[in-house]
Amino acid sequence: MFLSACSQTPVTVTLHSLQASGALSFVCQSDEGHVGLKLDECPDYEHEHRRILGLVTQTATDEVAIVDLRGQSVVDVDPATPGYTFLRVGATPGAIVSTPGGVASFVGVKGLQKNGIFALPTTCLAPPSAGQEARDLTSWAACALSSTPGDIKLLIDATATDSGAARAACPGAPPPPAASPHECSADLTTEDGPFGRRKLLVALPEEHRLVLLDAQNLLDRPAGEFQACTIEASYPLDAKLPSEPVEPALPDDLRGATGSQCDVTKYPPATGGTPTPAGMAVSGSTLYVADSSLPVVHVVDVADPCAPVEGQPLLPQSYQSPSRVVTTSRVAVSPLTPTGKQFLYAIDHNDQPSASVMVFDLKSMNRTPVVFPGSPRQPFSAPDRLRFGSPVRDVGFVMRDFPAPDPNTGVGQFGLQCDPTPTLPKSSPAAQYQPNADFTSGARPVNLRGVFGFAMLDNGQIPIIDVEDFDAPCRRPVSSNPSSVEDFRGCKGDPEAVTFSDMNGQPTVTGESSCNMFEQNRARSAFLSVSSSNVGLHAPTLRALPQFTNPDPAAAIVPQDQPHLLAVDFMNAAGVTYPAQVSVSGQLYAACPAGSSTPPCGSSPQPLPNDPGMANQNGLTLPLVEPRSYASDESPTVTYEGRVFQPPLTDRTSGFLQPQSDGSWWLRDPDAIFCSSGVEDAQAMSSEAEALGISNADQPAWTKAHADYVQITGDFLPATDDYWHLGRGQFCHDSSSGSTATGRDACVTEFGGIDITELKDTRELTILHAYTDRLVVEPRHGSTVEEVQCCFPTGTAYTVRASHQWIVSGTVGLSDIAASKADGSCVHTASCDLRKKYFRSRVFEVCDSGANPPMDTDPADLCQAGAANIGCMHAFKDGPIDPSKDQASRCIFENLTSRFVVYRGAQPSTRDMQFTWSTTGGFSPLALSLLTQTTAVNPQSMVYVPELGYLAVVAGSTLRLTLFDLNSLGVVTPSPYF
Repeated sequence: MFLSACSQTPVTVTLHSLQASGALSFVCQSDEGHVGLKLDECPDYEHEHRRILGLVTQTATDEVAIVDLRGQSVVDVDPATPGYTFLRVGATPGAIVSTPGGVASFVGVKGLQKNGIFALPTTCLAPPSAGQEARDLTSWAACALSSTPGDIKLLIDATATDSGAARAACPGAPPPPAASPHECSADLTTEDGPFGRRKLLVALPEEHRLVLLDAQNLLDRPAGEFQACTIEASYPLDAKLPSEPVEPALPDDLRGATGSQCDVTKYPPATGGTPTPAGMAVSGSTLYVADSSLPVVHVVDVADPCAPVEGQPLLPQSYQSPSRVVTTSRVAVSPLTPTGKQFLYAIDHNDQPSASVMVFDLKSMNRTPVVFPGSPRQPFSAPDRLRFGSPVRDVGFVMRDFPAPDPNTGVGQFGLQCDPTPTLPKSSPAAQYQPNADFTSGARPVNLRGVFGFAMLDNGQIPIIDVEDFDAPCRRPVSSNPSSVEDFRGCKGDPEAVTFSDMNGQPTVTGESSCNMFEQNRARSAFLSVSSSNVGLHAPTLRALPQFTNPDPAAAIVPQDQPHLLAVDFMNAAGVTYPAQVSVSGQLYAACPAGSSTPPCGSSPQPLPNDPGMANQNGLTLPLVEPRSYASDESPTVTYEGRVFQPPLTDRTSGFLQPQSDGSWWLRDPDAIFCSSGVEDAQAMSSEAEALGISNADQPAWTKAHADYVQITGDFLPATDDYWHLGRGQFCHDSSSGSTATGRDACVTEFGGIDITELKDTRELTILHAYTDRLVVEPRHGSTVEEVQCCFPTGTAYTVRASHQWIVSGTVGLSDIAASKADGSCVHTASCDLRKKYFRSRVFEVCDSGANPPMDTDPADLCQAGAANIGCMHAFKDGPIDPSKDQASRCIFENLTSRFVVYRGAQPSTRDMQFTWSTTGGFSPLALSLLTQTTAVNPQSMVYVPELGYLAVVAGSTLRLTLFDLNSLGVVTPSPYF
């Protein structure tokens, strides 16, 4: 038996160090006596006598682990015991804080009859010295709380006594237990840092209050005991809810909604209840407390921690769902920026589909979340919060700078902005932040110089948020716009009309595509928005010029007779025009007037097609106002009379024609959601007619001609079906050809089969009125609805198409059509919801008013006023449409990511003619990622270590502690620690 046991193959067990990590705090420790110091006294690079220690709670083992950042190792406090040994605390650890002088740390614990606080002096954050006892539960001073502790913050009571010493206890506080010095004692009264007594503010969510403890009194307790904590003060939070609804402050581009269909946004008054403290943040003498029960963030003046004064709270709410009660889980406060701004980020933990971040401007009079300007050009982003692809777990801020020295004094100024003025001497500090030629120094996305937010997501991503980028003035295009009106690049208000280049032609700015690369409290760009051979295609750019295809290969059309999709000049609200220009795979194309040398024409760009009288190619422009409008890659299509339903549901399978008592006919399909799909009936087309300047007399015919239509794509019932022999189907007849056939044969004659290239137009039904679940229809050509219903008696396949217009589909095919709350009819909503200003998908082609049409042209297709199928006229011989004066400029199409005009060809356009193009170089947010280390992530918390320039992230699964170097945005090796 013993021989058998000895002969067995030994099993090697890998002992991981950190397991199920939670919260994190840092202290500075001296090698001499392991004394705690202020964090800014570490690290000691010259003599290496000090180290930064990370204290990481271990929720699975009821311990606190120690990570030595100098030695880049995990500290084993009992080397004699196999595996890693940490500091044992009495129950599951939660929040952890350290004193400003680094002398001690305090960790909250929770468990059945084990709720309390443990004190960990920095002198004992190491293996015991010779003669000292092992570190165990009996090593620490601790006290018991009446319920589970939540977040913990350390406050400073700077109240002085008559002798000038810090007040030891709050007035009326019960006397603490007598001091009992022990091996792991500490004296906070002598630590460096701000003057005042160290107090622990502890949230007790189950009791709906905060309590105040004296940190020194806790350290003075006997080691190994767990008596009740001495509560110096108790704060029952006040739910100061407003009696009247508080409306958010709207930016200019979301004000002024009009229209009879508009619903008035109603923010109900906040409901009462019992406050439940969640995460807390302290800035100066102000405490901010998230509330997991009520729609408030408590604002408390704690200048005197013993007598706090709660003021008016911040009011979380949702712009998109104003009736929702918005509660919060964690909060973070930014440093005060050099320009005097300060923000609070609060996690809306119940937001759907994932927890988001609200932004509060603490230096404004507004108590509601910031509603961001520019929302109409960022429709996929919430107007009043930061929403990501995964729930936000934690938020934080970083302020950092690398002051450039003044050549005269040698002293650098913190917070100095980059100055792109071309005449500024290169030696001046502000000019030293300008980008160099190859973007290896100076202003660029990876150069985090300023104040930035970080949002830690459940999926391991940590997006970086711009708060105040000191290099923002140098993150812009080379050209300027002194006008107060924004141009197509989003630039305005430049001090003078200059080109941001020095005398050698070297740009003093990054030369990016837009002036909106930096937007306060928006995601930061991962790349320079530039498309070139040096940096790649990272600005919105075409892969190639648009291509035209004709669905009928037998009807070949020479290029000059084809319809053309062409670029058109830009114009701002001040009437200033800019030549049409676009990047095509990094090469600049521009529609330059003859002899022009002004930008961009002076740089010899490739010619961009824009003249309908001369074009043999197609072209378009990309609005560059908002880089965040663009996805990484897009492939739009523009199709004449294209399908309204987007892939993969371009055809529906169950449309039922039903007669109504008033003589109308409905096509019902309860699952179709016609309004959300963008179906436009004759009534919806009336707003398009007004925008195009169609006369009142011509509008009835025009709107009916351009209303969407149903195209029946389904087949008839089989010839063997009893419907044709015993039912109503035997009486179906053909009224259009004069045939005497009846039954299924008559239907085939009247409506044709589905095996032909082009379905017969008798299958088409004009949509007079559209609702969410039904369409009121009438025949578009020839036959009656009764005949259609007779031949298609059961649910039939169908699609909906645009009529006499082109329709944009793909990633930019957006529509502002929605169901009216009054009757469910499909109406335009952009005038009510100004976020939908650029939700456009319909293109009305321009016909040549100076051409001589062929003799057989249908009168409705003649390019003349009153023609029902025509909306825009322009003489092609006069060149391209001038957006500043031509009436046909109303037919310029512009949505979020494209701007062009479709000029009709020599013949009227036919169904399914199509233009296609692809864009790349869309906006990519800058983010750190734990996924570079492992796919098994469960992030818990993050802390910035300014002394090292590291962002420390704790994950509770395979990855324990990861350090990101904010200079390189890479992981510090050999991090992570296991």
